[in-house]
Amino acid sequence: MSLLLLSLFACGLRDAGSEFGEDAIPQEDQLLVNLPEASDAAKSPEDPEAWAIYYEQTREITTSVNGVIKFVLGTTWLVVSTQEPTWADEEAHKAMWGPYEGESALDPVSTGVYAQKNDDGTYTWSVFQVPNGGTVEEDAVNIVVGNVDAGATREAASGAFTIDFTAANALDPAQNLVGTFNTEYAYDAEGVSALVTTENYGFEDFPHWNAAYDYDEAYEGGGEMDFAYASDLNASGVEEIVTHKSRWDADGQGRGDATVLDGDLSVESVTASECWGTDFHTSYWVDNFDLYDDVGVESDCAYIGASYADEASFSSAD
Repeated sequence: MSLLLLSLFACGLRDAGSEFGEDAIPQEDQLLVNLPEASDAAKSPEDPEAWAIYYEQTREITTSVNGVIKFVLGTTWLVVSTQEPTWADEEAHKAMWGPYEGESALDPVSTGVYAQKNDDGTYTWSVFQVPNGGTVEEDAVNIVVGNVDAGATREAASGAFTIDFTAANALDPAQNLVGTFNTEYAYDAEGVSALVTTENYGFEDFPHWNAAYDYDEAYEGGGEMDFAYASDLNASGVEEIVTHKSRWDADGQGRGDATVLDGDLSVESVTASECWGTDFHTSYWVDNFDLYDDVGVESDCAYIGASYADEASFSSAD
């Protein structure tokens, strides 16, 4: 998807005002995971030995998920909403913006936005693209589809959106991501929870991922996440499910617990646990397959006792 696509999405929803549910659209900082990344005790980020393995993995995962969410929702609030709808039915509370031509003569699609406030108090919106020479009525393809539940306010809301990268790629091969990225979210004054799932997601000519990412975070900084993905770890043709649960405090210290499920590995079960301090350095490590030497004692951990990802969190990953 191009920046233009999301810019138009931003203009459309912002321009709609309360009539089309502007107050129901979440701002990016209401959904992004604010994993602590710095502290006075942290070692140099240039030193690879400075970072705990599961802290670094947690950071990489949250950065990736945040990037997609920020790209969709962040642009909504960065673009000044000054455009008028191309078409609107004020009585039915629905409108369309565009479709607008691409940024250059080589762009093969035009992009538009549709938004509607429904009679039951919910809101729906979509970003669509039309091949050059086509019409909205016959050729429009939805690239992003979202909904917001009834009763949404700026302070508390729930909803979902799906990005269909395969559809975007079919219309414009320059958009080389494929698969779908799905987000269900809820937030209030205390914090945010969300379930993100991907299906056959990745760059077109590289391996694709089926993964699930479930997180809860209080706005003061503490939180937890469950992450899982399907992968053939031993290249046998049978996929395993790798799960990872991380918990962290506002000061940065935390714990990660991982396990491998299903598949056909030679060991009956695989588990590993790691704790890190406010310096993000490993303070405790233990695993049951001799991947690394044991480190430290569990009593030094911010969280005592392993806690593995809930099966409900990764059922979408297999």
